[in-house]
Amino acid sequence: PKKFLDQEINEIKMLGIEIQTNFYIGQTKTIQELKDEGFCAVLLAMGAGIPKFMDLPGHSLGGVYYGEEFLMRVNLTKPGLFSRNTPNFPLGQKVAVIGSGNTALDCARTAVRFGCDVSLIFRRTEEDMRVRREEKEFAKQEGIKLEPLIRPIEIMADQDNFVGGLKCERMDFADDGVSEEWRLLPVPESDFIMEVDTVIIAIGHQPNSLLNKLMPDLILDDDGTIQIDEETYLTSIPDVFAAGNVVTNAGPVVSAIASGKAAAEKIYQALTT
Repeated sequence: PKKFLDQEINEIKMLGIEIQTNFYIGQTKTIQELKDEGFCAVLLAMGAGIPKFMDLPGHSLGGVYYGEEFLMRVNLTKPGLFSRNTPNFPLGQKVAVIGSGNTALDCARTAVRFGCDVSLIFRRTEEDMRVRREEKEFAKQEGIKLEPLIRPIEIMADQDNFVGGLKCERMDFADDGVSEEWRLLPVPESDFIMEVDTVIIAIGHQPNSLLNKLMPDLILDDDGTIQIDEETYLTSIPDVFAAGNVVTNAGPVVSAIASGKAAAEKIYQALTT
């Protein structure tokens, strides 16, 4: 709830920490400019907040949203004003959420509270869902249908170029005939169309791809995460540290918090020894 978030922000301010918003590292100011102003260390902890995009035919149709976009629109709408018929943000009666992580579950539980019929679709088994067991049980209790072992292959269009259905295929474990290992593979001739009029894609996050452009000296891994010295949390730029999901790319909030605390300790050690 927002009141608890505001309370935590106020507690941070009371510690004497200055919060500057709308600040883009590399654009508003460079790392060097921050150092020139007297900052002895910089910690990059901006997370992996960019949604992973899905190259799914029909992804640009009306009624298709990405998880973060959906949650942000709901959050920015004044309390009591959001409904399934909110202008410029139509939400149909039958919603398919693609994904099996926390963001997907948040989207599904948000949509069902607006009276939608919600299905959570993912290609792996229910046991492989990247959420806590109790969160999954809460979702079921709210009426969300879990649809494991299903892979979406196309978002169908209606006559108005909005979502008219979701074409899927079933998955199952089978011998791939190459590695002699059992893998999840599409079941032949298992295509079917799910009747939905809204699709929310929430398949994960990734760091901002502009990191390399804004900070050319910053060495990144192939997945766009920042390379650090695991002992010191230092990046390839002197006096610049990094922590959280911008380093790991995924994981629960508690792990990101722990990473931030560890990085703070390393910064303190670096500045006092």
